[in-house]
This record gives sequence, structure tokens and C-alpha cells, in this order.
Amino acid sequence: MNLNFFIILIFINLSIYSQDSLNKIYAVVGKKSITEIDFEKGEDRYKKLFKTAKSPYKGSYKTQVLDFLISRAVIEITADEETITVNEKRVEAEIDKIMENSGHSDRATFEKYISDRAGIPFDVWVAELPYQIMKNQLMQVRVPVKPPSEEEIQKWYANNKTKMGFEFKFREIAIVPRTGSIDEETRVLNEIKAIHKEIKKDKNAFTLISSGPRNNSNLRSGFMDWTPVSEIYKSNKFIANYLMQIEPGTTSDVFRDEKNRYCLIKSEGKRSTPIENIRRYIQQILQGEKVEESFDEWVRERRKELSIYIFDKEYLAENKVEAPDESFNFNKIKEK
Repeated sequence: MNLNFFIILIFINLSIYSQDSLNKIYAVVGKKSITEIDFEKGEDRYKKLFKTAKSPYKGSYKTQVLDFLISRAVIEITADEETITVNEKRVEAEIDKIMENSGHSDRATFEKYISDRAGIPFDVWVAELPYQIMKNQLMQVRVPVKPPSEEEIQKWYANNKTKMGFEFKFREIAIVPRTGSIDEETRVLNEIKAIHKEIKKDKNAFTLISSGPRNNSNLRSGFMDWTPVSEIYKSNKFIANYLMQIEPGTTSDVFRDEKNRYCLIKSEGKRSTPIENIRRYIQQILQGEKVEESFDEWVRERRKELSIYIFDKEYLAENKVEAPDESFNFNKIKEK
């Protein structure tokens, strides 16, 4: 019999039902025990990890913390079975790789970057890193993850398309002053105002003028086909802002943009970003959600396969779990 396991079993018999124990046992997962000291440390980490993030664990606070620690033990045990070793050297190598990939060379600034991004102290992030490494490797060898279905992709798009931005197609008329003189500025302003009046009288005039010689637009015939508003904003903030304000089929007022052009724009269409343009993005989001869901489900199923004995009376009562037979440890020892 494994000596360490033998010692754990003896310790359980001596301390598990003693309220005066210096370090009583809360649970035993396989050959790993979760003691009162483990619980206190785990509780501190749990508070920091899920201070702002949503916890996947349910029930009372004590149940959540204990399930959190049991899940960690399940991960460690399975990682051992798969000979996945995560020591201090490997953790440091992972930190160095993350530093390099994030473009940081200074450790202090990197630590601040991680803390700000993760929303937890850096030391907590480092303490969780071994579990993330084990989790990533177990995902490859133990946890099957199905790709999102077309139905799931369509449903996500239907629920989120208004958040994904818009695309526009539009025409522009731009007149550029030849010089910076007041007279030239006045001439151009009067010309664009005259064009505006002409367009108000004849709806077809915008298309004719935008494709004619008076238009100084860089766009072919002054026309831009369906383009994300974010891309339009990068090249011309004024046009993007006006397109968000006017309805399709209508024309803007005269405005001067950041390129010192006097402009008119006509919106010819507005639509939510098509699903095909963001399909890969949606797949990545859903795949990420499926990874977490699949892993949580795998942990729940793995718990059923392992020998887990819980001795905390509050947990047992809340979760309607039978208390382990007080003699089981001693009998196990005798059988060996």
C-alpha cells in the first residue's frame, strides 16, 4: 500500500470527527486530502478569482469553495494519470512566453498588465497558472469539444447582430479648395451650397454630379459599396458620423471634413454586418464557450469516477449527501 495514502487514512481516523483537530479533513479526493488549512487558502484564492468574474459553482459559499477545491484536486489527479507535469520551471517558462507574446520585456510592467487585464492580483494569476496549463493539456487528451452548429451560429447572430456594428453604402460629393485663401474658401462653399439646392430639386442630381467632373472625391464616381462603419471611420470620421445620423435615401447637410473638403453625402443603404463577414468571429466565441462548458461537464463526470469522501457536515446536509461510514477508512486499511 502507498505509504502516503496509509498516513492520510490514519490521519482521517484520528481527526475527521474531532472538532478540536488542529487541521481537520474536509474531504478526500482519490489520494488527496483537503484540510482546514487547504480550505482557508482556497477560500482566499476563490474570493480573489471571483471578485468580479462569475463563478461556475453553485450553492452556499462554503459549498462553492469546497467544490472549487475538489475540482482542482480532480484536475491534479487526472494530470498525474496523463503524466502532465507542471513544476516551477515550467510555470516560469510559460510566464516568459506570455511576456514575449504580449510584447513586454520589463517584468514589473508585465505584472501590472496582467493584473489589469485579468482583474486579479498577479500572484493569484500565477497561482492559477499551473491549473490553466493542466487544463489546456487535458482539453487535448481527455475532453471532446464539438464545433458550434449552424443553428447555434445563426442564433448567436440573431441575438447579437445589433452589437456587431453596421455597414453602409453611400455616395459623396467633395469640392476641394485650390488654395487656402478666404476668397477660394468662399467660392467653394458657394459652389457646394448651389449643388445642395440642385439636389433638393432633383433627386437624381446627386448621382449625376457625384460621377461628373465637378466632384473631387477620390472614390470612383463618388460611390462606396458596402463597407463597415469602423473602416469608414478610420478614413473619415465626419462621413462615418453623418452616416450614423441620416436615414438611407437621404442627403446630409453641407459639412467640412478633416481633409479640408466641403462635402455632401447620400446614404444608399444601411445594414447590420452580414453573418458571413463575422462567421469566423462567432465561431471563435461559441467555441470558447463550448470549451468552458465541456470542461466543466467533464469535471462533473470525472468526479463520479473518482473516490471522493466529504466529511463537512454543512456540505453533506446542504447537498443531501450521505456521510461516509466512519469505519470505512479503518476497514480499507485492514483489507490492504
